[in-house]
Amino acid sequence: MDQERDQNISENRENVAEDSGDSIDRELDAAMAELDAAIGKLPKAAIELLREHRDLAVPRLIEAVRSAAAGAREGDLPEGNAHFLALFLLTEFRATEALPAILEAVCLPGELPFDLFGDTITETLARILPVLADDPPEVLDALIANEELNEYVRWEGAQSYIILVRDGRISRAEAVARLADHLRILIDRDDAPVAGYLVNVLVSLAPREARELIDEAYDRGLVGPWITGRKQMEQSILEGDVWVQKELDRCPATGIDDTIAELETWAAFSEKPPPARESAEPMANIAQAPTPAWSEPTTTPTPAPQLPGRKTGRNEPCPCGSGKKYKKCCGRNS
Repeated sequence: MDQERDQNISENRENVAEDSGDSIDRELDAAMAELDAAIGKLPKAAIELLREHRDLAVPRLIEAVRSAAAGAREGDLPEGNAHFLALFLLTEFRATEALPAILEAVCLPGELPFDLFGDTITETLARILPVLADDPPEVLDALIANEELNEYVRWEGAQSYIILVRDGRISRAEAVARLADHLRILIDRDDAPVAGYLVNVLVSLAPREARELIDEAYDRGLVGPWITGRKQMEQSILEGDVWVQKELDRCPATGIDDTIAELETWAAFSEKPPPARESAEPMANIAQAPTPAWSEPTTTPTPAPQLPGRKTGRNEPCPCGSGKKYKKCCGRNS
């Protein structure tokens, strides 16, 4: 009798555990649906629930990114935002297993990375890669060297090197050496857009060791004045460590510590009516990022030459003074 009673108790516990697991799965599926439907208001309760069940949430978040990328590759862009919010949550969770899916999405051809993630590509990707990559330089070098990728994605790979230096994960000298190796190849290929971007990043690191190489890039017209002027490069070398420290101090925080805190001030998730403005591209009007911490704020609409560490947003006025957006003018091939 006692044996039969113990067996019944054990079976009841198993049934309760199974029912509880099913309930959690349903709640997490509902939370993912809330993420997908999020426009105009950040789904904080859903985010908190996913945080409580991090290990169960991660595979769902990865699948959201992966399926969005697969659909985009076939010309079927997602209507919802689960993949967008998943990018932030996976970074917050330090889910290194998500890196392949994220790389697949950001390495899509042409404008597809921006169709999926908007200006998050240019404002946040450089902070994400050092967190999720077990060997960041290997991942960053692969991005920079891949000629098939969107130039902005390749630039963000280079920008991540500044964060790695700031965090003490590699030395300034190693970062300069690696970036200079890429620059040598780009100069030989006459790859103007990405060569200019690499010079911009190198200038943040007072690249005295690469001075001759950078001069060659300028002499061959591969560095537009709206990216980084030669005077800034010379000034960086003159100031040396003082310059580098100022640039490192301006770096944004590595990774995402709190998705809610990161996104709740964004216009796309503000409950206040946004000011009237020109409609932007699909994801850019869903999640416009604030000015990155390493950028000098723009105080007037007058276009100006780029400062070290300052890149023109794709939807900002082109610094050449044409009156067009950067992406439609000097950045149209970027």
